[in-house]
Amino acid sequence: MHVADIGVKCPVCGVKFSSKQLPVIVDTNRRNSELRQDFEGKIPQFEQYAVCTCPSCGYADWAHRYEVTNETSVLTARKLTPHIQFRSAAIAAEKEGRDFYSIGIFYLYAAWCADDSYAVQQAKEYRKLAVDFLKKSLVDGSCPKNQKEEIQYLVGEIMRRAGDFEQSKDHFRQVMPRLSSKFALMARKLMKLAESQDSNPIEFEWGEKTSEVQK
Repeated sequence: MHVADIGVKCPVCGVKFSSKQLPVIVDTNRRNSELRQDFEGKIPQFEQYAVCTCPSCGYADWAHRYEVTNETSVLTARKLTPHIQFRSAAIAAEKEGRDFYSIGIFYLYAAWCADDSYAVQQAKEYRKLAVDFLKKSLVDGSCPKNQKEEIQYLVGEIMRRAGDFEQSKDHFRQVMPRLSSKFALMARKLMKLAESQDSNPIEFEWGEKTSEVQK
């Protein structure tokens, strides 16, 4: 995994600073049941480099939303806990009036990064927030049409991962008729895990490749 120092400009305060990003992200085509890319522990997860926080004003957002600059800067992005950065980005996005889908994905990434830090309670809270916003995105249409099925499936799985087992099973029962065979198969497996009150992720058996939840 090649990490590069990339100069960027904060879209809020205009301060230029150096950030660490991944110029290239390798797709393993392996996902867990929550649709997170699975590197099987061979390399670090990439999400920590997908978020950026301004060292001057504290504004957080996806790294790719910061304008790249070649100008030399003496400031460097602080090494902040990734899940805290994603939480800050979600809060900022809500204040800016961004759509529910975008906010929900921020909280999902926050949960993933909290898992990496063994921040169990925070991960649970982030997942509950992700479910709330992603469900709203399915209602108001802010969820991209080509990802609607994935999000319908994903809401149930995020509920299970958060320990909301009954809600997860109820959700899967409601959306099952609208899911394709590969998502329906996974949903049935996850419902069995929910019956056992098991919140651990499992490997997603794709059958054929589908798109990844995108930021």
